[in-house]
This record gives sequence, C-alpha cells and structure tokens, in this order.
Amino acid sequence: MMTSHNDRIREQFRLQAPTFENAGFSNRGLAWIVEQVAPRREDMVLDVAAGAGHLGRALAPLVSHVSAIDLTPEMLVQGRRLADESGLRNIAFCVGDAVRLPWLDRQFDLVVCRLALHQVADPAAVVREMVRVTRPDGRIGITDMFVPAAELADETNRLERLRDPSHNRTLAREEILDMVENAGAEVVSEAYEDFGLGLDDWLDRTRTPDDARAQILSRFTEELDGGPATGLAPSRTEDGGIRFIHPWITVTATPRPGMR
Repeated sequence: MMTSHNDRIREQFRLQAPTFENAGFSNRGLAWIVEQVAPRREDMVLDVAAGAGHLGRALAPLVSHVSAIDLTPEMLVQGRRLADESGLRNIAFCVGDAVRLPWLDRQFDLVVCRLALHQVADPAAVVREMVRVTRPDGRIGITDMFVPAAELADETNRLERLRDPSHNRTLAREEILDMVENAGAEVVSEAYEDFGLGLDDWLDRTRTPDDARAQILSRFTEELDGGPATGLAPSRTEDGGIRFIHPWITVTATPRPGMR
C-alpha cells in the first residue's frame, strides 16, 4: 500500500513526540511569536498543526480559550499532559487535518500556525483554511522557516529531507506572503529572526539513520571548508561541533474585507 505524506508526518512525529518537552529545542521562538501575534484576553484561538501545542500553551494564559489541532495523536497526548502539568484549563486538543479544519467559517479571533507549512503537502490549502475560520476582525499568525535565497532552495530541502523524510519543502519568503494574500488576507506585519541549532541535537531528535547523518555532516563540512553553500549557514563551535541557522519569518494578517 502506498504511504501518503500525512502517514509519513504521523509516523515521524509519533517517534518525535517524547522529545517535545517544555524546554530547549521545542520552545524556540515562543516569546517572540507571542509578541508578534499580540493576543488579547477575549481571544478565541486556534493553533493549527499544533504538534504538542507549544504555541497554544504559550498563548493560553493570555486568552479566553485555545483549540489545538494536529494529525498525530501522540503529539496531542504529550500536549495535554504538559498542559495539565502547567495547570492550563482553557486549552482543548483535537486530532484532525489542517487542510480540512472541522470548524465553521469565522469562528476564531486568532488563528496561528508554527513551523508546519514546510511539513505539509499543500501549504496553500492550510493557509486558506486558516483564513476561512478567522472572524472578519480577527488575525492570522504564521511562523515558519524560510529559504534565504532561491538558488539554495533545492539543496536546503534535500538536506532537510535526509534528516526528516516527512519534510516537504521550506518555502521562500515571497511564497509565504503570496499564499496569505491569495487566501484572502492582507499582510499586516512581517518579522524575522535567526535561530541557531546544534547539528547533533537536530539529528538526534528525528533519529536520523547513520548514513543520512554522514551525508549531512559531509555536506556541512564541505561548506565550512569553502565549498558551495547549503542555505543553512553552518559554523564550528569551540568544542568542535557544528551549529547552523534556521531563518524564521512570522507573518500576521487580517481577512480581507468582503471575503467569506
């Protein structure tokens, strides 16, 4: 039987779920994103492709209610446990697909998505669904990695897929902005941040096989020795390890007047 892209996502994040705790790697950028999306106390929030609900749980103390939806049940179980440990009572977790959100139109004041567009097969469909369920005076907030230069996209994505077979495609900044506009929303703001990662930790989290690890390490080493760029800007650490950069964008938007 042919394996669908959603099946690959579910399997990869089933394996990763135990690593999604409340500190370090999984909490990257949360305070920065919360600042960009500017939650309000009365907001009804939807966290799309939420994983273990890190962004939704960061927003929950600041808003009225959060709904978090994800394909992978194991990630949501982890999110529920972490929410309970934090005493959060205003967040609900739901299994579902981001391209077919199980809500009527115009249900939420704030709809957010963190680090998922690069993972899904049809990111434009996810953005359309986000806009659809946002109230006319509501806001959309999308955060993802982006490719810093179009000519590096193929190599960047090749390395990302070696590490994680469920990775679909890291988008260019312009593609993300176009998806928002084409979905019927107006971009309000763009913010950018570089996040550094340790290579070994990054590979350990996806249990990347030894042969793929060796290929990625070789390619980073090649760039460090003056070879072609990967788009991930590797650097050496004082202890001889390797770090690299994921550039992030957070886009905020509002539904265009007159859009259904």
